[in-house]
Amino acid sequence: MVYDRQGVFVRQIGSPGNGPGEMTNPLAMAVLGDGRITVCAAYNGGMYIYEPDGTWDGLSAEFTNNPPMQMEGADSNAYVALKLDVLPDNSGGINVNVRIGRYEEGIEPTVVYMENSFPFDPQNLTQLLRASYFGYAFSASRDGRVAVAQRSSDSYQVDICSADGTELLILHGQPVQAAKSETEIADEKAFVEGLLQSMGASGVVISYTPDPYRDQVSGVGFDGQGRIWVQRGTTEVPTFDVWSPDGNLLFTADVPSAGAGGMAWDVEFGDDFLCAFSMDPVAFQQIYVIPMVR
Repeated sequence: MVYDRQGVFVRQIGSPGNGPGEMTNPLAMAVLGDGRITVCAAYNGGMYIYEPDGTWDGLSAEFTNNPPMQMEGADSNAYVALKLDVLPDNSGGINVNVRIGRYEEGIEPTVVYMENSFPFDPQNLTQLLRASYFGYAFSASRDGRVAVAQRSSDSYQVDICSADGTELLILHGQPVQAAKSETEIADEKAFVEGLLQSMGASGVVISYTPDPYRDQVSGVGFDGQGRIWVQRGTTEVPTFDVWSPDGNLLFTADVPSAGAGGMAWDVEFGDDFLCAFSMDPVAFQQIYVIPMVR
């Protein structure tokens, strides 16, 4: 569904089904720098491309297993995404390979910004998730820059690089350790385990143990001025450190009206606004559009 800034419905892109341009359980999407929309429709064959007016443009890449996830639109025809592969090693074991890379119109990344490998342990779901899908916050700008932060309860670091992978700067913030409440831990455990069960996860023991402390960084993004917004994971209301393009901390902004419910927000960054929705199922259908501080 496409809406304008005032929340007025504009158009629908795609529809349920298995025909041309139709989708079954799409997994992720991103708006590319050239204005087109790409959708991860793995159950329909791969990455769908739609023109801004909603016209289906076909497949840009074929994926049926382990497609790129957590997609972020970049410059031109590119998006940045996390991809997980489970591969045999030379000793007869299995390794998990995690990459955050730049994808254009193919199945392999043209640039890899982060890569990590570790042994697969089907008894340790927590390690698998914390080192892959729940392990990183990342974003891309319309000029091709990429920000990557490892989610950690004791480290605040954001790596900024150019589209070709050249390191530009590293942002270091002051860590402030914050313990999760018993309710937070119980809710997180129930949410993750329920999500995996609903997705039909197999081959692993579904038992997740949350970190008892909150992540220092829970999100990153770029605005229209090239500033870097870093969402702190340690505060109860949505709080952002705003850094200049050359790495100077400019100010800290928060959204006190969100209350403690803002801790569950997933935030996307536009040129001059934030777009947020809650991962809490109770508030999942609500989308918040918030003007940025200039």
